[in-house]
Amino acid sequence: MKHDTEFGEMGHELGRDGVERLVDHFEEIRAHERRRIELTNEGPIAGLEAEIAMWAEEDDRLGEQLRLASPPGNKRSRRINAWFAGIVVLVLTVAEFFFSLLAFNPFRFGWKSYLYCIGIAIVSPFCIEKCLQEWNCRRLLKSLAAVAGIAAVTSLVSLALVRGDLFAQEFKDVQAQAIVIDGSQPAPQNSDNFYGETIPVLQLAMAFLALAMALGSGLALHDVKRCAIDSETDADSLAQRRRAVRQQMASLCARRIDLSNEGVIFEARVQRDFHRSLLTHAVRKSLAKMLVVAVCVLLPALRAVRACLQPLDLVVAIDLSASVASRGPDGKTDFAKNVAAITQLLGTVPAGSCVTVIGVTGASFAEPDILLAANISADPGYFGERLVAAHRQLVGAWQARAAHLAPNARRTDILGALLVAGQLFEETPDSRRKVLVIYSDMRQDTRELDLEKSGAVASRIGLQKAPKSVSLADIRGTHVYVLGADAYGESPATWEALRRFWKTYFQTAGADLEKYSVLRDASPF
Repeated sequence: MKHDTEFGEMGHELGRDGVERLVDHFEEIRAHERRRIELTNEGPIAGLEAEIAMWAEEDDRLGEQLRLASPPGNKRSRRINAWFAGIVVLVLTVAEFFFSLLAFNPFRFGWKSYLYCIGIAIVSPFCIEKCLQEWNCRRLLKSLAAVAGIAAVTSLVSLALVRGDLFAQEFKDVQAQAIVIDGSQPAPQNSDNFYGETIPVLQLAMAFLALAMALGSGLALHDVKRCAIDSETDADSLAQRRRAVRQQMASLCARRIDLSNEGVIFEARVQRDFHRSLLTHAVRKSLAKMLVVAVCVLLPALRAVRACLQPLDLVVAIDLSASVASRGPDGKTDFAKNVAAITQLLGTVPAGSCVTVIGVTGASFAEPDILLAANISADPGYFGERLVAAHRQLVGAWQARAAHLAPNARRTDILGALLVAGQLFEETPDSRRKVLVIYSDMRQDTRELDLEKSGAVASRIGLQKAPKSVSLADIRGTHVYVLGADAYGESPATWEALRRFWKTYFQTAGADLEKYSVLRDASPF
């Protein structure tokens, strides 16, 4: 027997060492193969990069040609546009020359003023066209054209104002007395300052007009140069060739990325296949165990599904004693929180449920307080509309009745409420699911049993230590949820002792205590 144990341990060690060595060899082979692929692909990657650079130069060359290409249209239309733009440049240049000469005349520069005016008339369109050519920006061209148009319109409007003032002045002069009769003195005329008032407007008009003429001549010169180009290929063909070049560059870039990542892709694929084979082998060996585990997991799930499909008999008990009238840090009483929790609970009950809400008072069994009783139709409707309407009616009825409730009971008879719930469940068939939800601090305070004091709770950890007069409710097979069992004024040890007491009670009564919590957000559905 000893030798069998030693051989078993030896076989285990040999198997473990063999697997570790196999994994080490696999890692070495994978690393060497990846390195081989990367070294093999270095040459093609370098060639692709050089080819991409060549195509990039071709793209730049086509872009320059496209910038200098003639605009769309036949030669005749381009020549007409060139002649028209040339005439505009000539007229605006001559106008700028004479306007500049007019500005220099008062200074008496003589023949020097002609040189200045010629330079001014030529340099404006030349500089603007040079700026457009160097920047080659469509947005700049649009901006200058917009500024020129605005300046031209502004100058025209300003001149129109001057013309209006001129017509007004002429009208005044016509109405003035033009002759002297019998030596009478002419009527005094109002002294008008026509020129003083119109000079600022005229100056503004001349400034905008000069700006519009300068920009217009530059833009027209730019159009002359573009339309005068007689290239063999038009802009459309150049743009098509440039798109083909860029598509070729995209294809080469994708190929280069594939070669760069080939080693990584190989390593990831080998790792995937290796782990997949290990996983497949492990699954095949442990299939029987997994089936057993699946059965063990599915059985509770099937039970849960069966419970969800069962019609529901729901009894909700709400504490109406003064012990739940204390306010929390949020300023709300435990009673108000319990009412809100029941409202939310009633809005989620399934179809075919029977719902009863009872009150926990000082005489819960002697004087049962049935707050609400309702039966929900088993037909939820084709789109669930009947169930939604039932929820709305049920919540509305509860809110209307809860508005008249108040936590003013002097004692708390939870055991009596459990007896009432047991009698409500007596006629429930086994095919229906019985659920009891209690919203209370669970501090029984009656002559039969007093759990209000900490000492009493600590001395009754188990049901066997409770008074003999405690009666068990008939709640066998019932799923119990105790919610809102706060520990206000009590220590954690006292709260835990109270929880153990009720757990023992429900176990003895044949019920399942599913939840015992200070929270109220648990749902039994």
